[in-house]
Amino acid sequence: MFYTYLILALVTLLVAFVSGNNLSAAVGTLIGSRILSLYGSILIAVAGFVAGLVIQGGSLHSTAIFLIPDNLFIITISLAIALGIFVIAAIVRVPLSLVMALVGVSIGITLKFGITSNWPIIRDIVITWVIAPIGSVVVAFYLNRRFAKLQPKDVWSYAVFIKLMLIAVSFFTSFTLGANTLGFIDEIARVTGYDIIFPIIGIIVGSFFLSKGVSKRVGQDMYSMRYTSAFISLIVSSVLVEVATVFGYPLSNTQTLTSSVFGSGLSYRTKAMDALPYLFTVAMWVVSPAIGIILGYFIA
Repeated sequence: MFYTYLILALVTLLVAFVSGNNLSAAVGTLIGSRILSLYGSILIAVAGFVAGLVIQGGSLHSTAIFLIPDNLFIITISLAIALGIFVIAAIVRVPLSLVMALVGVSIGITLKFGITSNWPIIRDIVITWVIAPIGSVVVAFYLNRRFAKLQPKDVWSYAVFIKLMLIAVSFFTSFTLGANTLGFIDEIARVTGYDIIFPIIGIIVGSFFLSKGVSKRVGQDMYSMRYTSAFISLIVSSVLVEVATVFGYPLSNTQTLTSSVFGSGLSYRTKAMDALPYLFTVAMWVVSPAIGIILGYFIA
């Protein structure tokens, strides 16, 4: 029972930190542009996180079973390592992916215990991690170029429409994060039945109390974007994460959103763009699983 309670505590903390940290990616556009109030935007995010977790979080069940053995001690260690990595990264303000760190931990465990059955699913996940960001850049670039050629007859109505679509896509982004990232944590911890209340509590606490200082979306921090570019970046990122969820593969919203924002930035011919933040983020995509592998191997 001790490990069961400890796992629930770790899940609650992990979900809280992830929800607070990723709230900017989900609804930062709404907050920054004042389309909705701060609390209205947070409520959109919370509703999306919870809906995604409850409705589609179980899609990653099989993958979680393959990656982490059904052993309470190993599950506890895996979650504790992931939490430690994530907290340290948050303190030093490094854009780390919890999903990638968790998969890295599972690889470390696989290597230590010689679990050969894990390698096909790990291979597919890594391939997804390579293809998704490249696809995000290409599709976001192409769509921004297409949208730039549009000449709406009624500019006011078009602006209102884009704002409404931003609200909808922000909810969808929150939903996909709840389904994939939070669902992955939930399935790794083998949370079932009424115990789902613990990650839901984590979502609420994290979104309202741990999101301070991250009121801007990733795109605003890296590149000044128009409404249409923000919409395209969010929808491209969310669709890719949703596709990955349907196939049961964990995919970081940070990967897809950062890549789609980069693609949107490249589509502007009249502005210079600082590529350094993106390169740093890409480097962390390599570092995150690498740290997980090392700690998973030596601690599990």
